[in-house]
Amino acid sequence: MAQVSQTRAEHDAHSSRVVERIHDLIHECGGWIGFDQYMHEVLHSPGYGYYSTGAVKLGADGDYITAPMLGNVFAGCLARQYQQIRENLTHPESAIILEFGAGTGQLTLDILTCLMQESALPKRYLILETSGDLVERQRALFENSIPEFLSVIEWVHEIPDNITGMVIANEVLDAMPVKRFRVRNSGSIVELGVGLDQGLLDWKEGAQIEGPVLARLKELDLPTGYQGELGLQAEYWTTSISAALEEGVVIIIDYGFARHEYFHPDRTDGTIMCHYRHESNMDPFLRPGLQDITAHVDFTAIAEAGSQAGAGIAGFCSQACFLVANGILDLPPSGFAAPSKQMLEITQQIKKLTLPHEMGELFKVLALSRNYPHSLSGFSFKDVQDCL
Repeated sequence: MAQVSQTRAEHDAHSSRVVERIHDLIHECGGWIGFDQYMHEVLHSPGYGYYSTGAVKLGADGDYITAPMLGNVFAGCLARQYQQIRENLTHPESAIILEFGAGTGQLTLDILTCLMQESALPKRYLILETSGDLVERQRALFENSIPEFLSVIEWVHEIPDNITGMVIANEVLDAMPVKRFRVRNSGSIVELGVGLDQGLLDWKEGAQIEGPVLARLKELDLPTGYQGELGLQAEYWTTSISAALEEGVVIIIDYGFARHEYFHPDRTDGTIMCHYRHESNMDPFLRPGLQDITAHVDFTAIAEAGSQAGAGIAGFCSQACFLVANGILDLPPSGFAAPSKQMLEITQQIKKLTLPHEMGELFKVLALSRNYPHSLSGFSFKDVQDCL
C-alpha cells in the first residue's frame, strides 16, 4: 500500500476538523477537558487522530525517524536477545514474540529475517497495532518482501493471556496520553487541562488533585509553578502486560528518565514534545491532528507498576549499553571489502543508535520478567536498575 501524500490544503482541512471536534468536546464537558483526553483525541481518535489517518508519519517524508528505520542492526540486537530468552524457557518451542505498535513493520521484518538465518523463528510473531492504516502497510511490506513470514505473523486486538517469550515495546509508551499538573502558590496541585481562550485552544486549570496521586506528587517536593506529566496510562499498560506474562521478558525501549531525573526541580515545564516534518516544538495546540505529541517516560513508575503486577525488574540501562551488550559492535568479520558502502552505512547506524548526543543516552531500555530467573545479555555491560 503506497503511503498517502496529502496537499497542504488537505492537511489544513483535516486539522480544522480536529479542532472543531475538540471545541465540541470542550463545550460538552463544561469548558474543560483533561490533557490526557485531548492527547487521545488528537493522536488516536478514529478518523481524526494523528495515528489513525493515512498521512506519511515515518521516514524522510514524514515527521520523525525511529531506530528500526535506520537499518537492521537494531533488529539484530533484539533478535539476539530473543534467542537467549528462548533458550532459557521451560518450553523453547512454544516461544512467541509480541510487538506493540509495529509502525511500518520494518522492525518485525528485520527481526524475523535475522531469526530465520539462525533457524530460530518463533512459533508466532504477534503484532498489536491500533491503527488500521498501519496494519495494511505492514501486511503489504511482508507480502512484498518475504511473504512466507505471514504464516508466522498474526495481528491481535488485545493483549493475549499466558505469554511465553519476549514482548517488545519500542517507542510505544511515549505516545500514550498523559495527565498534566501544576503546583500552585498555596502548595495545592491542580490538574492542567485544555480549554478555550477567545476561541483558541489553551491550557486551563482544573480541579485539585487528590488521593494517592496527590500523595505521590507531594513526596517529590516540587517547587511552586512546576508543571509536569503523569503517565498513568503507560502504568496501566505495564500492569496489564506484566499480568499477562506467563514466562519471559518484556523489553521497553523509549526516551525518558528515572524518577529523580524526570522530576528534577529544574525541569519546570514537563517533557511534552511535538514533532512535525522533522522539527520539534513544545506546543501541543499547534496543528492538532497533524503533529505527533509525546511525553518522556518515568521509568521508575513503569518499574513500580510492573513489580506491583508480579513482574521482576530484569535490567535497566541506556540504549547504547543494551545494544553494545547485545553485539552491535560485532560487525561481520568478512564480506565487506573496504571501503565498503554497506560497512559505512552500518557504521552510521551504530553511531546514531549509540552516541550520547544521538539516541544512545536519551533512550533507555527497561526489562521486566516473570518466571525467568536468568540474567539478560542486554544488561551484561551495564545495569543501573538501582537508580530507579
